[in-house]
Amino acid sequence: MMRVAGTFAALLTLGACATMERVLPQDEPRIDATLEAIQNARVRECPPGRRLENARIGSDNESRGVTGEEIALVPLASDPQRGVRLRRLTIAPGGAIAWHAHDVNQGMALIVSGEMVEFRNSCMDEIRYRAGDVAREDADTAHGWRNESNEPAVLLVMQVVAR
Repeated sequence: MMRVAGTFAALLTLGACATMERVLPQDEPRIDATLEAIQNARVRECPPGRRLENARIGSDNESRGVTGEEIALVPLASDPQRGVRLRRLTIAPGGAIAWHAHDVNQGMALIVSGEMVEFRNSCMDEIRYRAGDVAREDADTAHGWRNESNEPAVLLVMQVVAR
């Protein structure tokens, strides 16, 4: 019994030492912002009572300040003519993604950093997204986006697309 108690005390002491070594200086962030956005991901939708079919019919007519990079494309085994695409979009302050529909390509977007405002055909209000928010893009979605902040916004967008 004394041996078990001694071993337990030694483990507690080692655990305390290991914990002390992991303490970060005050000016360092405790968690990476990207990791925090992913860990706290949640779907953001139109506020209750504010949904309305054809509430909006457009926003910006042209995209501006948007750069996109394809990260990966995986063919669907069930349909070789289609695949799942992952893209990273960076939208500069004042940038916009023009009004578009998702009747062909459905997916979702995760805001990794920054802020974006969405104008959606089914919502009477604009929807503000921050890091960790997810926008679903189903076949009935038509929308546009705008970065109204002073910082770039980064989105990860995954969609089923034609190959």
